[in-house]
Amino acid sequence: MTATHAIPVFDIGQVLLRWEPRAALAPHFDDGAALDAFMEEVGFMDWHARQDAGRAVAEAVADHAARFPHHAPVFAAFYDNWLDAVPGEVPGTRAIFEGLAARGPVYGISNFSRELFDRTRPAHPFLDAFSGLVLSADVGINKPDPRIYAVLCERHALAPQACLFIDDSPRNVEAARTFGMDAVHFTDAPSLSAALRARGLAW
Repeated sequence: MTATHAIPVFDIGQVLLRWEPRAALAPHFDDGAALDAFMEEVGFMDWHARQDAGRAVAEAVADHAARFPHHAPVFAAFYDNWLDAVPGEVPGTRAIFEGLAARGPVYGISNFSRELFDRTRPAHPFLDAFSGLVLSADVGINKPDPRIYAVLCERHALAPQACLFIDDSPRNVEAARTFGMDAVHFTDAPSLSAALRARGLAW
């Protein structure tokens, strides 16, 4: 891709913002083994993914509190103290993101509850620099479903082959490539910087 055609498309969690649910849950458990047992018992990540797909937080908490009443306070506290699970920026990527946004359009696709994103954004106003952002909750589709990549392209008249997708999940990266986008598996800011420069992108 050339610099005139590579349009960056960022994931948010573990690319721009840290996503650490275990850290937010840890105060409720005596040790890591107990936390592991809880997450497996309640299917925590699958449960949270349903909120990413659009289920209301209050409904999710009520549902799991009824199914696992002995853990009810944990479910409520996790979302009441949501920002504990999103404790800050991934080092280095905000500067890359803002530099790219200053030079041209930058888009996003993220598995994110709309309710929770709206709580997160005031703490991280640089997220307002997206030219367009598709949240999974708004469309009821989680990555790596290829339809979510199609939503971004259709909304903003983007050709898939013109996009460079950046995500920490290999599954999501592979899905983007299958859809027709170039894609980078994010591991850290220096590696991302090198991948962008190799594609002719600078900031």
